[in-house]
Amino acid sequence: MFSLNNQLELRKVTISSLITCIYLPSIITFISYRGLLYSVGNGSSFYILVLIFLAELLKSFYLNASSDIQAKKNKASKSRVSDILKSFVFLLVVLFSYFVGIILFGAPLLECHEETLMLAALMTLLTVFPLIAHTGVEASMQLVFGIKTYGKDTIIQMLINNSLLTVCGAWLGAVVIPLDWNTPWQQWPIPCYLGAVGGYVLSNVLTVLKVSLMTAAQKYPALNFVVKVMNSLHNAKKI
Repeated sequence: MFSLNNQLELRKVTISSLITCIYLPSIITFISYRGLLYSVGNGSSFYILVLIFLAELLKSFYLNASSDIQAKKNKASKSRVSDILKSFVFLLVVLFSYFVGIILFGAPLLECHEETLMLAALMTLLTVFPLIAHTGVEASMQLVFGIKTYGKDTIIQMLINNSLLTVCGAWLGAVVIPLDWNTPWQQWPIPCYLGAVGGYVLSNVLTVLKVSLMTAAQKYPALNFVVKVMNSLHNAKKI
């Protein structure tokens, strides 16, 4: 549940979500306009993953920005290198886990390995990478395995919500694959790829909507009912 006590965090998650709501649809619109939409699962679309990586990295810099700049500058370079190496290894483990998990959920076993790998890489970038960039690899591992909770940290809550809806979007995208519509976009893994992106964007849209409603409810008490309903849905999801 987002808290109004920390206005700085609310402003950060709102701006971060707005950036996502702009850059990801823009990428999809651009590749669709250029006729490249049906190649998103191929290795030739690797540049999309690079763009997403850069965008999420820049967003993490903004989310991690604080007044304690000097403390960040005093971190040992050896510690930074160690953190980067550990993060890289953890991302590879997550990538492999997604790859195996996607196959277990019905992806082609003996073919389309490149397409499955691209989907796994996208899922890794949209779910775990933002957590690592914001909290570090140790805290991310604890969050992923449920050892640690995010408490009242609004930014981490937003990142967790993004991860959950990304996975749900990819899973729902698979529903259209076996249908006999015979359309090009039903080819593996395009529906899951776009479903993951759609789930990620939807989560950010909901974040902006929720923060806007919470802020407006301070002026218009009638909106408190809507906020309570959203919080109830969130608490039910946690259970």
